[in-house]
Amino acid sequence: MRLIWLGMVFSLCLLVFIGCGESTQEIIEPEQKILKSLPLQADNGETLIVSQKEQKENDEFASLASKSNIFENLSVTSGGKNIKILVFFTTWCDPCKGILPHLDNLKKQFGDKIAFFGIPIDDLVGEVENFKGSVQVFSEENALNIPLILDGNRGELFKVLGGIEGVPLIVLYGENGEYIMHYLGAIPEEMIEFDLSQNLVQKGQ
Repeated sequence: MRLIWLGMVFSLCLLVFIGCGESTQEIIEPEQKILKSLPLQADNGETLIVSQKEQKENDEFASLASKSNIFENLSVTSGGKNIKILVFFTTWCDPCKGILPHLDNLKKQFGDKIAFFGIPIDDLVGEVENFKGSVQVFSEENALNIPLILDGNRGELFKVLGGIEGVPLIVLYGENGEYIMHYLGAIPEEMIEFDLSQNLVQKGQ
């Protein structure tokens, strides 16, 4: 009985941690073309530039590594010298709604040292009749106050990523575009806070 009880507790914790994974399982093979300079336009006028590191054709180990963590193979820069935080979400995901107050807390704590960018992917993982309308309603109902990236280049980025495992998905990039860390699911705010603090300390900020 004790083993059965422990198994049920473990399963419940796993579901809470992962978030909305089942509805984004349309995983596709990452595209082979290299992103040289893909602009992602946010609705606040800021532009993110996503580029992909080139790999040697015979570097089999690098190829395997890039498939296991494609985010590490990308560079994300902008006009601001701060940590860029990409937040992939869908409007129907309850854990995505649940993390929004924590993002606000982090914004208040770190100020202009970090910059959030929301990337809704409803239309990339399923059919949506009115994508921008759904995002607008979601933003208003949840008092979402981070810049959103809604342009068509989201699709190009999604193809290069080969899809994503679930949402919410949060990816951190340094002020020079370098990959720092990513998180899948409704993780504790304190975990992101710790990683941000560590990175800023290393940079002497």
